[in-house]
Amino acid sequence: MARKSWDEYFMSIAELVAKRSTCLRRHVGAVIVKDKRILATGYNGAPSGTAHCEDVGCLREKLNIPAGERHEICRGIHAEQNAI
Repeated sequence: MARKSWDEYFMSIAELVAKRSTCLRRHVGAVIVKDKRILATGYNGAPSGTAHCEDVGCLREKLNIPAGERHEICRGIHAEQNAI
């Protein structure tokens, strides 16, 4: 098995981090890297201290809102935001 490139290595970590997502629709992971060192990781979902979609349900799903629409009513935030 060939050794992964740095980009492939960090992407595989982002895929693993995504498994922690609490979003019912999409699981996304983020890895912040500088000089080939991981500074932070994050995944999409509700901000710290608020109810998670997997616990209380997804409002967009309950209202049958198609993917890509009405993001303003979503309680979740991006993986990158959680990493920061």
